[in-house]
Amino acid sequence: MKTLFIMLAMLCSVSVFAQTEDKSDKADEVITNRMLRAASGSLSRWSGSVNANYSGGSVQKPFAAQRPNITSGADALTLQYMSANAGIRYRINDLNSITAATGIFWNTPFNRSIKTHDKELKKEFNRTKGDITVNDPNLIYTNLASIWGFQVQTQFSPTLITNAQQTNQGYRASWDIQTTWMREISKSDLSLGVSFEWTGYAFSKRNRDLATNVWQVYPIAEYVINDWLNLRTVFGWQVYQQTRRDDTWTFEKRKVYQSLGTGISVTRDIFLYPNIQFIPSDIRSDRTNIGLSAYINL
Repeated sequence: MKTLFIMLAMLCSVSVFAQTEDKSDKADEVITNRMLRAASGSLSRWSGSVNANYSGGSVQKPFAAQRPNITSGADALTLQYMSANAGIRYRINDLNSITAATGIFWNTPFNRSIKTHDKELKKEFNRTKGDITVNDPNLIYTNLASIWGFQVQTQFSPTLITNAQQTNQGYRASWDIQTTWMREISKSDLSLGVSFEWTGYAFSKRNRDLATNVWQVYPIAEYVINDWLNLRTVFGWQVYQQTRRDDTWTFEKRKVYQSLGTGISVTRDIFLYPNIQFIPSDIRSDRTNIGLSAYINL
């Protein structure tokens, strides 16, 4: 964890030093939500970006090698990992852009052993422990819009899967479409919204338990505390997965989950998001996962 915070601090310092003063344009008029702004990129015609993540164990054992699969997701990454993707972004116009990104994926950075009775998980750990691989090269097309008073961000992302955990399972590539709608409640610091997402997969192995499609609908609520701090919760209300063993119209509903985090706006182009994920109907410290995301635009 210390290594991750040092890396993020260095990236933030470089970003602040390199950042030029951009005048607000149509993108900032359409999107005022802090996380959506940071995820959309800077206001420059050409820019760089870094998206860093730490996905740890549970609150009970934050540095453990195992990351509990609390939703029973077929495509879930069930081992602790760190990743950082660097991207080059081109703004087609004020409301449309495309980003090409790739980076590194570090599997179980803080562990050389695992305590588990799950034989498959232990086998996976022994096969990938400490591996540093290229992390999922992808293209991201982003569109921003204002519709019926909602701030709308839509992204389409084809991805070549190269991270150690999913390639060992048999995942080869994915296609993801996500649209997020957020609306500020008049005369308050509260924003409400919803995100719709579909992910499809291609494979290199015949494992019948691999996910082919995942559909998600999750409401979002945010509350602004001050100029640099806000609270954010996501409710994984309707999430359905289809595996290779399922019929065409057969989907399994995943467990309802919730995430709760604190958004930290260092600048317009730097957003940090420490968070936890848990099952609302079964809140337990050993099944509440921790995570940290960072959006840094240069």
